[in-house]
Amino acid sequence: MFEDETVDVKCPRCGHLNSVLVHELEAKTEAHIVCVGCQAHVLVEAKEFQQHLGKVRDELEELERDAARQALRGAPPKKGDFEI
Repeated sequence: MFEDETVDVKCPRCGHLNSVLVHELEAKTEAHIVCVGCQAHVLVEAKEFQQHLGKVRDELEELERDAARQALRGAPPKKGDFEI
């Protein structure tokens, strides 16, 4: 779902924001990137990111289930019906 999205990873050496595809951080617990700004090799630990992404996916699935239940009742969901 978010595989084609990117996240910005700040280089600890020069501060440049480097875009990394989400699927690169999902696949492994670590990702190695080369900073576009200073060419430094940066190790990105993805475990915490993966945990947060899992929570977001769970919440999105719950929203989709709620919307489907509302649709079955025949009442269109309203803006205030969902809480994030």
